[in-house]
Amino acid sequence: MSTFIRALQPSHIGLLISLYVAYRFIYGLIWRKFKSPLRRLPTPPGSKPFVGHTSTILSDKGAATLREWITQFGTTLRVYGPLWTEYLVIVKPEHVAKVLGKDSSYEYPKPGFLRKALEIIFGHGLASVTGDEHRSLRKAMNPAFSADNLTAQTLFHYEAVDGLAGILNDQVVSSPDPSKGKVIEIYDWINKASLDIICQAGFGYRADSLHNPHDELAEAYHHLIHAQSGPNFAKLLYLMFIPGMLKLMRSSWLYERRHWLDIIPFTGYFRVVNESMYRITKISEKLLEQKTNESITLPESEMKSDIMSVLVRSRKNSLEKDSKAYRISDEIMVDQVLTFMAAGHAATAITLTAVLWFLAKDQKAQARLREEVTPVMEGDAQPDYAVLRGLQWLDCVIMETLRVFPAVPLEASMANKTDYVGDILVPKGTVIYIPIEMVNTYKGTWGEDAEEWNPSRWLDLPKDFSLAHTFLSFYAGSTTCLGKTMALMELKIATARLITNFTFEPAYDGQVLNVSTGISTTFVDGLPLCIKRV
Repeated sequence: MSTFIRALQPSHIGLLISLYVAYRFIYGLIWRKFKSPLRRLPTPPGSKPFVGHTSTILSDKGAATLREWITQFGTTLRVYGPLWTEYLVIVKPEHVAKVLGKDSSYEYPKPGFLRKALEIIFGHGLASVTGDEHRSLRKAMNPAFSADNLTAQTLFHYEAVDGLAGILNDQVVSSPDPSKGKVIEIYDWINKASLDIICQAGFGYRADSLHNPHDELAEAYHHLIHAQSGPNFAKLLYLMFIPGMLKLMRSSWLYERRHWLDIIPFTGYFRVVNESMYRITKISEKLLEQKTNESITLPESEMKSDIMSVLVRSRKNSLEKDSKAYRISDEIMVDQVLTFMAAGHAATAITLTAVLWFLAKDQKAQARLREEVTPVMEGDAQPDYAVLRGLQWLDCVIMETLRVFPAVPLEASMANKTDYVGDILVPKGTVIYIPIEMVNTYKGTWGEDAEEWNPSRWLDLPKDFSLAHTFLSFYAGSTTCLGKTMALMELKIATARLITNFTFEPAYDGQVLNVSTGISTTFVDGLPLCIKRV
C-alpha cells in the first residue's frame, strides 16, 4: 500500500478525487430520486453543487431561511448536505423526543464532522464527545455544579455585574444630557462581564476584561468569539471532512507556522481559531498545575470553588477511595473547563443582551420587572440565587427570552442505525437537523402567538405541560446543559441588578435586531440601546 501511495503523482490524486466526486454524484442522484426512504418528503429549492443546502443553512441568515422553509413546506423536510447526501429536518416534539430522548440520545450522537469542529473550538469536552465517554465525563463534572458549589460562586457574579453597572453609570452621567440617557452598544460590555464571571467560575482567574481589555486570556477569547459567523463555521465543517484536519488545527506545529494562513486564501479564520485556542490552552495548563499544587498543600477548607479546583479535588478524593476509579486526565480536565467557558460565556452574554432588547421594546414588562426586583436589589444588596429564583416575573422574562431567542439556533444529530422517527424511516448515517428556535416557537405547542415575546404565557402553563422536547434552549436528554443552573443564576442576577438601576429603550425609531448565526447567534451592530439612570 505504501509503495502505491509513493508512486502516486499529483495528476493521479486529482483523478482519484474527480472519480470519487463523480461516484458520489451518480450514487446520490440515483439514491435520492429512486431509492431513498426520504425521497417523498418536501425538499426546498436552492441546493448548490457539492455543498447542497449546507451553505444556506449555515449562512448568517440561515435561521431565518429555515423558518421560511418550514412555514412553506412543513415541519419535516429533506435537505441536501455536502456531496449529495440527504439530511432530515424535524420540528415536532414527538420527533424531537425520539432523537433527543433520555434513552435514545446516545443512539443519535452529533455527527462526526460537527464533533470535530466543536472540538477545535471547545476542546475535547462534553460538547464534542459521546457514548460512554460522555457519561463518564458528565459524572466527573457533576460536583462542580452542585447547589452548594454554585452558591459559593455568587460573589463572582455580583462583582462582574456591579462592574458593568458602574461602567454604564459613568457613561450615562458623562453624557451631554444625562436625563436623556446615552446610546451604548450593550453587547460587547455584557460579553466582557460574562467572560469575567466565567473566568472566575472556571479557573478562579481574575481577567477583569471590563477594565483590562489586554488580559491575555480575555483577549484570546475575544478574538475567538468575534470571529464566529455562519460562513466561517461552515468553512470549519467542510475542513473536517479532510482526514487529519482536527489534529492539525489543534497542533503547535500549525501555531508556529500560522503566518501561512494569512497568505492562503479563505484561511484567515483558521489562524484566529488556532492562535486563540493555543494561547487559551497554554494558560489553562498553567492554572491546572497551580490548582493541583493547591490540592496538595492546602487543607480542603481553604480550596476554592471554581470548577477546575473542584475537579482536581474530586479526582484526588475519588482516587484515594478507589485506585481503580475513572481518572480524568490533566488534558481532558483542561478541555472540560474550556468547553464550559467558551460555550457558557457566549450563550449567557447573548441571552442577557436579548433580555434587555425585549424589555426595551416592551416598557410595561420592564416596569413590572423593576417593581418586582427593586425591593430585593436596592442599595448594595446581594441576594442569593434562592431569593431571585422566587421572583415570578423575573423568571417569566428570562424563560421567555430563552424560548424565542435561543443562543444556539441549531442542533444536529446522526442516526447510528436505521430507525423510525415517527412514521419516517431514517437510514443509518442520516444527519438530522433540529432547528431549536423553530421547536421553541412551534405553534402546535405554544399556540398561535408562539413567535411573539410574551412573558405572561409562563404564568398560565398547564400543570401537566412538559418542557422536555418543546423547549431546547438547554438541549434535552443526556445532552442537557450541565451549566443550566449557573447560567440562570447569572442571567437573573444581572437582569435584576441592571433593571433596578437603569431603564432601557430602543436606540432609534424602527430599530430591529441585526443578528448573524454561526455556532451561536451574535449581534452584528453590538445592539445599541438608549440607557438612562432610574
